[in-house]
Formats: sequence, C-alpha cells, structure tokens
Amino acid sequence: MRLLFGRRGLMRAGLGAGLLGALRGMAFAATPLPDQPLLVHVFLAGGMDGLNFLSPADDGIFTDMRPADLRVTASGPQAGHRLDASATTDFRLHPEAAPLAELWRDGRLALWPAAGVPQPTRSHFEAQAIMGWGKGRSVEPSAGRAWLAGWTEGVARAAGNQMPLLSLSGQNTTAPALVGAGRSLSVLALDSGLQPPGGEFGAAMLGALHGQAEGPAAAAGRSALAALAGVDQALPRGPNGQLLPYAPARQASYAESGSFGRGLATIARVARLNPGLTSAAVVLGGWDTHDAQQAPYTEKLRTLVRGLAAFETDLRDLPRRWTVLVASEFGRRLRSNRSQGTDHGRAGTIFALAGGGSRPFGLARHFGPWPGLSPEALEEGVDLRVATDYRAAFRQVAAELAPGAPPPFRAG
Repeated sequence: MRLLFGRRGLMRAGLGAGLLGALRGMAFAATPLPDQPLLVHVFLAGGMDGLNFLSPADDGIFTDMRPADLRVTASGPQAGHRLDASATTDFRLHPEAAPLAELWRDGRLALWPAAGVPQPTRSHFEAQAIMGWGKGRSVEPSAGRAWLAGWTEGVARAAGNQMPLLSLSGQNTTAPALVGAGRSLSVLALDSGLQPPGGEFGAAMLGALHGQAEGPAAAAGRSALAALAGVDQALPRGPNGQLLPYAPARQASYAESGSFGRGLATIARVARLNPGLTSAAVVLGGWDTHDAQQAPYTEKLRTLVRGLAAFETDLRDLPRRWTVLVASEFGRRLRSNRSQGTDHGRAGTIFALAGGGSRPFGLARHFGPWPGLSPEALEEGVDLRVATDYRAAFRQVAAELAPGAPPPFRAG
C-alpha cells in the first residue's frame, strides 16, 4: 500500500500533522465496528412501474387493464415468483426477480407495494425533489441537506464516528440523497485509485490551497483530500505498486449490471475497507417507460436485480449490518396506454434487503398496506393510491438498521 502523496508533499502543502492524523484514522481497520450500520440507497430515476415488478396476479381488474407483457402472470412460461404476502391476493415478483424472491423466503426482504410521496404530482422533477430532501411537499432544493446526508451525520454523532469518510456516491456525481453531506466522496470505480488531477503535483497544489485557509470551503477541501488519500492508501497493491483488481467474495459478479454494477462494486469495496462508512447511494435511471415498455423494462430490471444480487453475495459475511433501500419517485398508471407503455402514476413499490452482521432482519417479510384496485380505491379513478408515505417506509428501515440513531426526517 502507499499514500496518495508522500509525507513531505503533505508538509510542503501545509496540511501537516492534522491531515496525517486523519490519514492514520483512515487506515481502515481489518475488523469493522460491529454496531456501525451501513445504509445503501438505490434510487430508480424515471418512475419505475411497480405494478410490473410486483403484481396482484389474480386481480381481475388488473388483468383487464393491462396486456400480459406489462404485468406478472400467475401461470405460463413467464409466470412470476409467488410471495406468501397476502391470504387474499396472489402477489408475484417479476420473473427476472428470482434472487429477490429467494431473499423474501430467507427473511431478508421487506416490501411496501403502494408507497410514494404524499403530495399529488406526476412531475419527475417535483417528486424527485420531494423524496430527495425527505419532505412531504415540494421545497426549494437549497433548503438544507438531503435526507440521507442528514441521517448519516446523526448516526455518526451517535456512534462517535470521526472518520473522514462517512458517505459515498457510487457514481461520478453526488447522488441526490447525499447532497450537502460532509465527509463524502463520489466515485464510480477505483480501478485506477483515487488520484487528484495532476497527480502528486496536483495534490500538493490542492493542499496548499486548502491547508492554511479558514472557512467551510477550506474545511471541505481538507476533508476531501483526507478521504481521497485514505481510500487510496487502503487499496491493495502488488509488489510493483500496481493496484490489484477487486475480488468480490464468493465470486460475485457485477459485470452484467454495467455502470450500476460498477458503482455497487465500489460501494462494497469501500465498505470492506472502511468500518466507518455509514451510507452510500447510487442512481439507476431509465424507468420512464411511456412507449414499448416490455423489452427495455425487462432489461432494466435485469440490470437492477443482478446488481443487487451481486452486492448481497459479496457482502453477505460483512461483520456489520447493512441494508439496501430501493425506491423510485412514483409508479405508473394502472391502465396501460396505446403505445404499449405506461404513463406517470402515483404509488409505486419500495423495498429493502438486508445482510451482514449477526442479528436477523427485523423487517423480515414485512409487506406494507395494499389499498386495492377497485374504482373507489384508486386515486382520481386512475392510479394506485399511496397507502404508505415513503417517509414512513424509510423511517422503518432506518430504525431497524440503527435503533439508537435519530430518525432520518421529521414530518412536514
């Protein structure tokens, strides 16, 4: 292993003992803190069709409203995976979701089949802003920190976690739920390490810029440099100094999930190296399926499920608890449109899967309320009604993972 830039470079840059002390704290211990939780938020941008992911397969209204290729069927070669979630309705997961059905049977999956933002909206921008900031109605994006960023800081304070890296976006931009987070990085892959622009010279210049300055910008700069250096120094290298490729546990493969899989692999890799990593997030877009939905939706769902399955396989034996929380800004209309797709709706499916640690998942086989699809139960007569405020589902997940930490957001 090596540092991103040497001790002399750090001293010349004016960062001195303070950053070096932080780097020693970032020498990610081999034995993670057993009680330090990790919450991974996967956001499905575009409005995932929850009714084509988790279908009430024997509901006559549902089968009348949609062709078979836009719903999960109860029989035939493409029949979905039956869940013992209801005594009255045959709920089935999409055929591509076999790994999730197995997690349900193992007691490591929870589902909220009719969840969403409380404010009626079919605007991507508005619904994403509401959910990203943890609100019940539309707000100005500049109003504080996003919900996961705030929750992360609360968990860190409760645990006395002083490590320079607390959260990670598994992509090259900050995930919406982590906007405003301190001690945070955004990186898609670690194949080439974490070098700032210009290598050692660039690092020295950045250090000189932030080392002696005061104010929030300088503090953020020092924190970012410490986090970069800490991750980089922890990455294993061979005798020639070259980075060794990541070897996921149990030969888990992220390859079939493209950049989404690469982001999850980065999160898994840092989670193994850094016992203080408390939250991570990644966005998977492409769910706005107005036209010819069946083929692109199936491919997108395959990407999602295979990425999640690889992550679960990789981190199954992590000594500390982790939970993946998956949500989209809204679902799709009950009735399919004339273009063989579905338009913007209201309620969608939120789900969570868990692993690591030694205690069982407290939300095992939890299934949220289902309002039904009868005309009087629908919102405005056309949409699956929101029966669970997304914040209630998020709170349940956060409370189960970190019982002693502050809740992620207040009502309002």
